[in-house]
Amino acid sequence: MSRPRLTNRAPALLGKAVFDGYDFGLQLQFVEGANRLLLEHDGFFIRRTEHPLHRYWRVPKKQLLEGLDLIFHRLMELGEGRFTETWQSFCQKLEAAQSAPDRQAFTWGMIFRLAPLAQGGVLLSGDYHPGVVAVSRRMHGIFLGHSRSWRIDATPELVRSNLILEMGLSEDQFEILDTVQELLSDGSVVPAETITRINLGGPAQERVASASDEISSDVYLAAVPSIERTELTVEQVTQALQGYSLMDHQPAGILHLLQRTSALLADDMGLGKTRQAIIAAAIRAAGRPVLVITLSSLLINWQREIQMVYPEASIALQVFDPVAEWTVINYERLGDYVLQAGHFVVMVIDEAHRLKEPTAAWTRHGFDIAAKVPNRYLLTGTPILNRESELHTLLRLSGHPVGQLSLKEFCEQFAGNPEFRKNLRDAIGDWMLRRSKDVLPNLRGKQRQTLPVVLTEDEQREYDRIRLEDRPSLARLGSLRLFLEQVKVRIVMELLSELDVEDKVLLFTEFKETVTTLRTLCDAAGYGCVTMVGSDSIGKRQKAIDQFQTDPETRVFAGTTSAAGTGYNLTAANYVMFLGLPWTPGLQDQAEDRAYRNGQLRAVFVIAPLVENTIDQMLWQMLLDKRQIAQDLIEPEVAAGNRAELAMHL
Repeated sequence: MSRPRLTNRAPALLGKAVFDGYDFGLQLQFVEGANRLLLEHDGFFIRRTEHPLHRYWRVPKKQLLEGLDLIFHRLMELGEGRFTETWQSFCQKLEAAQSAPDRQAFTWGMIFRLAPLAQGGVLLSGDYHPGVVAVSRRMHGIFLGHSRSWRIDATPELVRSNLILEMGLSEDQFEILDTVQELLSDGSVVPAETITRINLGGPAQERVASASDEISSDVYLAAVPSIERTELTVEQVTQALQGYSLMDHQPAGILHLLQRTSALLADDMGLGKTRQAIIAAAIRAAGRPVLVITLSSLLINWQREIQMVYPEASIALQVFDPVAEWTVINYERLGDYVLQAGHFVVMVIDEAHRLKEPTAAWTRHGFDIAAKVPNRYLLTGTPILNRESELHTLLRLSGHPVGQLSLKEFCEQFAGNPEFRKNLRDAIGDWMLRRSKDVLPNLRGKQRQTLPVVLTEDEQREYDRIRLEDRPSLARLGSLRLFLEQVKVRIVMELLSELDVEDKVLLFTEFKETVTTLRTLCDAAGYGCVTMVGSDSIGKRQKAIDQFQTDPETRVFAGTTSAAGTGYNLTAANYVMFLGLPWTPGLQDQAEDRAYRNGQLRAVFVIAPLVENTIDQMLWQMLLDKRQIAQDLIEPEVAAGNRAELAMHL
């Protein structure tokens, strides 16, 4: 008897199909080139291995059915005869999925938040799903474009019930907050007309069309308790500080925080805001939990600082531990701690200017947490990066009376001219404490200078070519800034060759491509060089810092301003050079003061090469204008005549 003959049967193109009433899920065989085709039809590939539909393509119903003939035949063409699928069998699988919809097909892992509104109703936010849009519209909800949430005139329980019925969700996929959200009137921030604009020429950009009636620009933030004076006296704080090793100016900063339930410590960079906040928080908390929010790159720095003051302290880094005395997280994790907010007694917000934009998700989460924490300490060396209105959100976060004004009223009363800014300074004087580096007698000073740079004929032609390209102005602006950075590389390399062997240099750029170029040229020239860009891990960043600070042969630290310009101690450097200018004077100062801070024993020289007859000069003037606004408000004693001095020396 002969044995049966085995044959390899070609697989079907479509293994399985599911449908949830809105989108199809397609389990397709791998086809080279299918990605582009499905992405063109708004498809999304499910990569998470934990997802029940791992490796399925999720495609909206309308997009799939309208282009079905094209999609099928193109996939079969790309498959080059490897599949047995027919048009009829392909359609039958989709029809079968439609006839038995699975509401829960794409709801795995989704989380939704419901927060009550002071004006009545509820604010719905969370993961996107077309079912959420459908339910919200049926309930006559208004979509808030700034915060990507829905305002619905109903109770949280009713909204949750309707979503469960529509999508098959479970109750544990909802968080119902008890922090009341208040409307922040006019959440938009209008640029100040007194600030220089960068003009590239060419046609004006077309404005985006206005939104439909169902979209609103309203911004809602949780209502935060008003600032109150605490029971602590000067004598009590002085007694509590016995035994701490502090610089002369630091006890006053600690007292400033401890005598208020919320305050802003706006000391100049390098004066030890971190140390002051740690001690104030520990005294106020008296062993109870403290939450610290900082940048991702500064998590380890905060952990080390806490351990330097309190070696036995228990610290939870990026995790919630109910028995830890200190919990240190980054801004991106704020949303994970909203439900645990009531656990903490003190909230320390480092680099608080990151919360200046009321429409950002982490700002909303920050307010949700602040509403539950009785003591809120804000830290920033740059409370104003661009304009006075940026203080409004911080004042509101603290519970300051001025923060209760609408943004429009705030700007009408306190923005636009030096007299208004003086009124604001007077109104917030008890809340904000700022000291300059003058309180540190051992600092040798910081000198700034600009260095004129002239383009060669070839460079000028390339600059003009980019400037006149038929592209949006922002795209041209970015290309021009990158091009000018590359031009300045040769200038900076010449400057490096003129420095003494004891000198060390910080090189700041706006583009990581320039950092790569600098590293290559420094290596070729025999200059020890370390780098830092945004994609570097925390460990890699710390290794670069330690090497630069301790190794005499490592003389150059090159990094992007966004990655390396905030929070780090780089006092081994006595030169700072900007190949590209940041957008705000606050970011410029922050970057400079990586070198010019406590622990610096030499004079610091800041050099900014500026290319003649280019956007460099417009950007520099814009920085001068913004610097004047900030000085009118937070440093009035040096504002007079300072603009002329900056123009001369910067």
